[in-house]
Amino acid sequence: MNNFTPLEIDTLTEIINIGIGRAASALNDITGSHIILKVPSIALVLLDALPKTFQHLENGLISSVIQSFEGDFTGSAALLFPPESAARLVSVITNEEITAANLDTVRSGTLMEIGNIIINSLLGTMCNIFECSLNFSLPEYRDANGLTDLISSSPTLCGEAGMIMLVETTFLIKTLSISGYILVIFRLESTEVLRTMISRISKK
Repeated sequence: MNNFTPLEIDTLTEIINIGIGRAASALNDITGSHIILKVPSIALVLLDALPKTFQHLENGLISSVIQSFEGDFTGSAALLFPPESAARLVSVITNEEITAANLDTVRSGTLMEIGNIIINSLLGTMCNIFECSLNFSLPEYRDANGLTDLISSSPTLCGEAGMIMLVETTFLIKTLSISGYILVIFRLESTEVLRTMISRISKK
């Protein structure tokens, strides 16, 4: 994204890696499973460019956990999985066999708990480093047919506009490698606030 310098993006990437590490530690403590979260890539785009930029997320179903946040900066965050990855992840954590077509209320609740941990760890880390505060809504679970459908069908996401931070992460659990995405939408008025915070810590 043109408004962010390479140094600012590197700083943001480092913060995200710290947040993902804390999320993995929290999941390890809760589940008793050895979970490693890796962040292979981070991209910054505008909302209207998201479906075209990430066409591989436009085909097929997406299982998602969505939360909004407000405070020193405002927006929404979503944890996204292909249904098969969601099913494998829940199966490992609950020690139950599950198919992608059989995500019941209990399993949806499991994914919401996972999403709540990861989103709060990620954004909470940002707040600690930036020395700011955020309040979070309750998580919501939603299935959609691609990114466009997810954004347009979610009351939480469709009202947002601004910079998108898309984090592609991989869950390494035992012998499984499960891919997922973290989508963070910062409202337009929050983008400059975020840049100022990044600039401030980069100078320390």
